[in-house]
Amino acid sequence: MRLVVPLVVALLAGCQHRTEYLGARVPSACTVRDVEGCLGWMAERDLAAAELDLYEDAALRAYVQGVADRLARGSLLAAAPRVVIADRDDTYAISGRRIVVGRTTIEKLATEAELAGVIAHELAHVEARHGVVSLFGRPPADNLAARRDAEAIADERAVWLLERAGYAPVAMGRALRAVLEAEDEEHPARADRIARVEALAGGRGGVEARGELLRRLDHMVVGRDPRLGHRTTGDHDAWVVAALGVALDLEDGDAVRSADEVLAVRRGDAAVVAYAIGRPWAREIAAKLEDRAVTATALGRLVSGVVPSGARAALAPLDKLADSVRATLPQPSPGTRVAILERPRGAVVLELAGTAEPPFSVCRRPPAAASASRPRHALRGGSGVPLGECPEGFGLRAATPDELVDAAPRRIVLEPAPSSGRIGRLGICRGRLLDDPALRVAAGDPVKCADRAAPSDRS
Repeated sequence: MRLVVPLVVALLAGCQHRTEYLGARVPSACTVRDVEGCLGWMAERDLAAAELDLYEDAALRAYVQGVADRLARGSLLAAAPRVVIADRDDTYAISGRRIVVGRTTIEKLATEAELAGVIAHELAHVEARHGVVSLFGRPPADNLAARRDAEAIADERAVWLLERAGYAPVAMGRALRAVLEAEDEEHPARADRIARVEALAGGRGGVEARGELLRRLDHMVVGRDPRLGHRTTGDHDAWVVAALGVALDLEDGDAVRSADEVLAVRRGDAAVVAYAIGRPWAREIAAKLEDRAVTATALGRLVSGVVPSGARAALAPLDKLADSVRATLPQPSPGTRVAILERPRGAVVLELAGTAEPPFSVCRRPPAAASASRPRHALRGGSGVPLGECPEGFGLRAATPDELVDAAPRRIVLEPAPSSGRIGRLGICRGRLLDDPALRVAAGDPVKCADRAAPSDRS
């Protein structure tokens, strides 16, 4: 996104012609040539209204923002960047004076000082105007050596910012150990980064605030949140979007692939790719479809059509900026036939493909549940269609209560240590231990656990 900024400096003149972006009125930053402020607001709007990717916990966000505010008082910034928490792995700073903290990043940390280390690293990028540079996400496409240097500088600056704010500088090394897992060419080697910050910290202590962090994390979602896409194989096989309350039934013989929140199914000569997006973004995609048809269904407004092949010309300066940002959002490719089902919170997009025309419908209820005495195939008619339910083809329906329960995410629970010692030797956690097993605690100290094991842990 940093490469966009020089272009849009000249484009923002006259941007008062555009008053909305993804269904919300644009802030003053987008009408007074505040490029960074406008980009930051758009990026946050994208997470909330297009990708359904903001983690909705106002108290946790306020707590993390407070840590950023404390660090910023010792920086060269006039004001702290705005921090948002996203349901994703990446933690990164963007050119719009925003720091996006991945919820799964927070999950890995043991103290407030470690959280401060992660935020201090990103704050250093904002302070140095490095643009889109990340602790472990993907930076912009420019010189690799310069990007590695920027990461090293941010690590070192973070140690100084931690100490200036009263936090323990030694927490920076632990934070890097916790969140850095894979090596990549755009960042210095993990071992080198850790060794450098530990040398700079020199073993100096300070505020750790482990208890304060854990209290804020109690009941936070842990691991992947399946509510935007989860395959269940209970009474019947289906892909469930619990956040929107819908499901797509899968049939015997379907070739199914599911990655994160995207489902791909091939059924004979027909295929469908399904994913959830925000309602404002869905409406914008739907409004531009060719051969457009709108149907009122029991589940919501259904819009079908073909994505135009030619891009429209963006005339107003802010329209050009908005189009460049929107190109990064989840959306079907030009020429794709789609069906978009709107729900109160968002929408499900189905990209219809294959050599055969894939029929699509909205159903009122799921197939009847299979039982031990009635195998699944006995519930189907000669055409393979569930009896008394959807017509042949791909169909969305309301998710059942059991499917919604099955898609519930795991959450963090705090359990008191039964005695003092290393966590890994205490036999604690009824679900899964999330704390470092080597960490020493006193009797009664809180220990971070999951409320239940993940399916992979149980298998």
